[in-house]
Amino acid sequence: MRSRSLTGAEERVAALAACGRTNVEIASELGVSAKTVETHLSRVYRKLGLRSRTELAARTAGQGSPLGRISH
Repeated sequence: MRSRSLTGAEERVAALAACGRTNVEIASELGVSAKTVETHLSRVYRKLGLRSRTELAARTAGQGSPLGRISH
């Protein structure tokens, strides 16, 4: 069975996306490509059973920090 835990990179990308940053802004801040951000977000959505940034932001706002050790 596969782990549903987010990696550190996935957590960082998810936190920034939940705060409203665009893929390009996230990529610039983390020093990766926008494609890498897209890949991480796809994995985050799959692991957390989400379909959009809106759901990600709502889950984060409603539960403090459901993404683990990250904060805004």
